[in-house]
Amino acid sequence: MASKRPEPTSPDLDSAPIPAPPRAKVTASDVAKALGVSPATISNAFNRPDQLSVTLRTEIISRSRELGYFGPDPAARALRRRDAVREVAVIYHHGLEFALSDPVSLDFLRGVSHELDQRALSLQLIPKLGRDLQLAAAFQTTADALIVHAEIGPNLVPEVVAARKPLVLVDTVVEGVPAIGIEDRDGAEQAMAYVLSKQPDRVLALCFTLNGQQRRHAMAVSPRKVQPRSASVAIERRIGYVRAAQRLGRPIDTIDWIEVDDIRPESSAQALVALRTMLPTGSRIAIVAMTDRMALAALDEVRTWAGVTLAAAVGFDDIPAAAAAGLTTLRQDAHRKGVLAVQALLDGLRPAPLSVELVVRDT
Repeated sequence: MASKRPEPTSPDLDSAPIPAPPRAKVTASDVAKALGVSPATISNAFNRPDQLSVTLRTEIISRSRELGYFGPDPAARALRRRDAVREVAVIYHHGLEFALSDPVSLDFLRGVSHELDQRALSLQLIPKLGRDLQLAAAFQTTADALIVHAEIGPNLVPEVVAARKPLVLVDTVVEGVPAIGIEDRDGAEQAMAYVLSKQPDRVLALCFTLNGQQRRHAMAVSPRKVQPRSASVAIERRIGYVRAAQRLGRPIDTIDWIEVDDIRPESSAQALVALRTMLPTGSRIAIVAMTDRMALAALDEVRTWAGVTLAAAVGFDDIPAAAAAGLTTLRQDAHRKGVLAVQALLDGLRPAPLSVELVVRDT
């Protein structure tokens, strides 16, 4: 008689791994209980920051993150609100006079306005939020969505992360928050490489102002190490200048790092006056500047210096006055940046940083 075929064996249920139960979502009530405060206090920390002291709110935001609570889901909230958006606010880091007279700022705002016009949406412009006012005040605006064109320092990150409205950053970065920008570091490296190719005796680098910590960070870059992208345009462009000098073997001490207030770019001319007496007759100098406006004012000053030869000058932005003066510069498309900011805000677009182009002219 044929032997009986063995029955198929069943899996050993006792030894099979048991899937972990889904992790329960942390709620505001859970956080309130853990922190020993009321749910209303947690709500205020994320929704009404003006109701709490800065110290208390910072502590709540920090502890909430540790517990796994990050406030209302911004992506879901954005989807719910998208059809309800009627007005977009641009939070701008300078005053209205600067925003409405600076060529790059105007190009950016034209780009924003062009895209808003296509959607029949209105624009609200909130000035000086990165300097004289608290960024938290911007979130009290009646606008339905925010374009934040202001540098976001570490102390302002909680305000951005906890924003209850659709939001996009411009020319700055916060991890996990949509942002639009340009290749500042790459552009600055191109600019410095160009002026160094002219073999000047000294380079006058006209830079945005930095604090001591930022300055040390920007100057201590290593050519062998990848430097994470900074939230500061000033740092990004300074890193680009330093990297080019390192790559081409140019001693840093032959570069004069001259800081200029970006609100008053034409003050670069005055900043150079003190250097004139330090330059030997016959010196060949080069100018590299973080904006065209800085470069053009510096050019006007340097061209009055007898016995000094201008080997090269490079700006940044390619404003109309740069072309008229024959200034070599880095071209950025500020109009396109404004268009993309609205598309990122309302359509979920996530473009890579925009490239810049070296435009060689007479200088």
